[in-house]
Order: sequence, then structure tokens, then C-alpha cells
Amino acid sequence: MGHSSSPEYLLLPPEYEVVKDPVHGYIRLYGHEREIINSKAFQRLRRIKQTVSAHYVYPGATHTRFSHSLGVMHISGMFVNRLLEPLLSCNEIKAAEAQRYFFLIRLWGLVHDIGHGPFSHVFDEAILKEIRYSHESLGHKILTEDPEMASKFDKISKNLGITVKDVSELMMKTSEEWEPGKNIGRSNHYDSALYHVLLGSYSCDIIDYLLRDSLFTGAGYGDIDWQRLLTYSRLHQREVALEKKAEDSLCAFLLARLLMFGAVYYHKTSRAFDKVAESLLVKTKTNDLIKWNEEIEDVNRYLKFDEESIVQNQRLSDVEERDCLLFRRNPFSSVFELRIPMKEKESWATRLAELSLKGLPNEMRKNLEGVPEEAFFVDSPNLLFNPTVQSDEVCFIDTSVTPPIESRIPIHKAFWVEMPHQVCMFRLYVSKTHADLTQKIKGVFEEVVGGTATRTSFY
Repeated sequence: MGHSSSPEYLLLPPEYEVVKDPVHGYIRLYGHEREIINSKAFQRLRRIKQTVSAHYVYPGATHTRFSHSLGVMHISGMFVNRLLEPLLSCNEIKAAEAQRYFFLIRLWGLVHDIGHGPFSHVFDEAILKEIRYSHESLGHKILTEDPEMASKFDKISKNLGITVKDVSELMMKTSEEWEPGKNIGRSNHYDSALYHVLLGSYSCDIIDYLLRDSLFTGAGYGDIDWQRLLTYSRLHQREVALEKKAEDSLCAFLLARLLMFGAVYYHKTSRAFDKVAESLLVKTKTNDLIKWNEEIEDVNRYLKFDEESIVQNQRLSDVEERDCLLFRRNPFSSVFELRIPMKEKESWATRLAELSLKGLPNEMRKNLEGVPEEAFFVDSPNLLFNPTVQSDEVCFIDTSVTPPIESRIPIHKAFWVEMPHQVCMFRLYVSKTHADLTQKIKGVFEEVVGGTATRTSFY
């Protein structure tokens, strides 16, 4: 498989510690990484759950963004090593340069979630979206404005030549902004390909959360051969390409991701509690209980917020949603569900997608006169098979012939049978306090979604 020694052992600082991780076994922590991990900003991730509401369904799912970030850092280093190994063996890149990429991408993986707020992605939707922030932009803000973090990166810059700007800018770039990029060493490979290590179709981020979430929920979909994906990946111009012999491993990986969304991330009870958390956060804003604009602008104030600081806030003691989260009281019943495999250019699926974007509840309320707004809600999450969205292609390289044959296919066609381009879910919830209106609301829901019934699955 090329160069026999790993670039991890070429020029690394001699000091490191190991921590025992239930997913990956022993993880190395180098001195500068320990400095970041021991910061106040990173330690806060111990108090941010990795899966917002899955613990209401799966009692073991209390793992955090802290452990997930360590896992992403670990896999990122392995992935970069694999990609740079052939270049080292051909002397196309110097060991010092390979080491810099190794540490840079590990640092990116380590801090990629540092900006997450209480309830993670729910916080993005409830609070950040309106003020045009994201957890990535907040991560950038923390890295560049937190004095403690600045001090730690000053040392990293002196020792490794990696600045806080180098890492923080990675958090804000899109795939397009990585191109055309710089060449890696003397090769024709672009450093823009390294974008895919953390944000590609089988990124380190996805690999770790599938493994970790499957383990702690007990869902059982974590038996994926992710190391085969890394082993048969290689740099190919501006992207990471996968050899044909690992195609089945990619299929299994994509299927596991699909099943995890159905069983865990989009579980009907978990999504109901996501809605409760979102409603709680919205009330903190609309009732002026927390001045989020001010809290977010001041990094030190923002870093004081985590999930416990919200649900234990005495100013929220009269907010119903707070008690729902504290005592696991689900105020909603799921009464109707559609799971729709969406292929491109199908008009019925396109119509439902448009309804979702325009606001399916608003369409329903036109025929629900007298029904209180809080009596129901419609959940309509979508699952794309390439989560990065910007790019929907995988390059397979068939190495069984000389010269190699390149073939490009969309990721949802990577199976030997074609998968849907995306899966769209529509689920109707009715408030338990308005249970007497269930049939009326359900009837209008079926009427609005129209003639899809014969073409979908009902659960």
C-alpha cells in the first residue's frame, strides 16, 4: 500500500498523553492539543449533548460534543496520514509539510463544534438563524476573540507554524472557496481536497457520530468498515477519491447513516422533544428572558451557556417547556407520518418539498378555522445522501487496469441498486391538550398533501 511508515511518527513533538475512548480505544493527545482541550471554551462541550433529545428515547445517549470532538480529531489525523502517505513515498511532499497538514486538520477536527450552543442544531434554528449566525461562525468568533484561546494559539503558531487564523478560516470556508487551492508539495494535488476529510460524503465527522451515537443509543448500526474507506481513499486533483474495491463499504456506510436517521435522529419522540427545546429557546427570546444578541456578541458571556444553564434557569421556572424537558413530559402525539424517497424530477415529491419550504402548517390553517396555532405542528426533516450539499459526486478509481479508469457517479447512485436522491419525511404532531381535534387536523393534513398517499409509506 505504499510508504510503510506513517507520517505521524516523523517529526512529531515527543510529548503526548493518551485517553481511553469507548469508540476508538486509545487516542493520542499532543501537548498543544491538550492546551486547547483544557480551555474553558472546549470544556464547555462536556455540557452540550451530542444528540439533543435522543436520551429521552435511549437512556444511554448522554454522550457529549466533547467526546465526539476528540473522536473527529483522531480520525482526521488517520485520514490525512493515509492521503499524504503516497506523496511521502514519492518525495512529492516534505515530512515537515506533511506534519503541518496532520496537525492542522486534527486541530480543525478538534474545534469544529466549539461554537455549538445549548441544544446544538436546535439552537441554530431557534436563535442563530434569525440573527444570521451559525455555530461555525460562533466557533470562528470564539477562536479569534477569546483571550485564553488566543494565548494558546500563540504558542501553537511559534512551535508548529499554525495560526488561529489558519484554523478559524477552515470553519467558515465552503467547498467552492477551497478551489483552486495550493498544490500539496510538488504534486498536482490541491490542498482543497482536504476539505473532504471533515466535510465530505464519508467525512470524519459523520464517521464518528455514526459510531458513537450507535454505541450509546444501542441502535446497532455502527458496524461500518470505515477504516476500509480511509485505506482506499486517495488524493485526486481537488478531491478525495475512493477506489472501486471499497464501493461496498461506502454502500454499507450510507445505509447505516440512513437507518440511524430513521431510528435515532428522526425518531418521533426525539423530534417531539426537539420541538419542545426549540419552543423553550424561542420563549427566552420573545419574552426577553435572555438577551441573546448581547450574549452572543460577548464571547465570555456566551461560553456560560449550556443545556443545564437553560433548564435550571429560575427565570424560566414558569415556562411549561422547561418542566417538559426536566421531567420528560412529551406534550405531543405523533398521529401521521410519510416517508418519501425522493428522486429527481418527480413532480409529486417536488410539490411536497415546496409545501415544506412555504410552510405546510400555514396551508393547513386555511382549512382549520378555530383551531389554536399550538394545537399541532408539522415536522418535515430531509435527509440528503451527501450532507455537504455543495457536491454530490464521488470519484471511483478502478485500479484493476492500467492506466486507471476514472468514473464519476452521484453518491446516491453508489449502490448496486439506486438509492433515492434524498428522503423527505412529513410527520404530523397534535398537542395532547387538543387531542379531541386529532381527526379534524389529520383529515386536513391528508387533504393538503394530496395524492401522495398511493406513492408513499405510512407509519
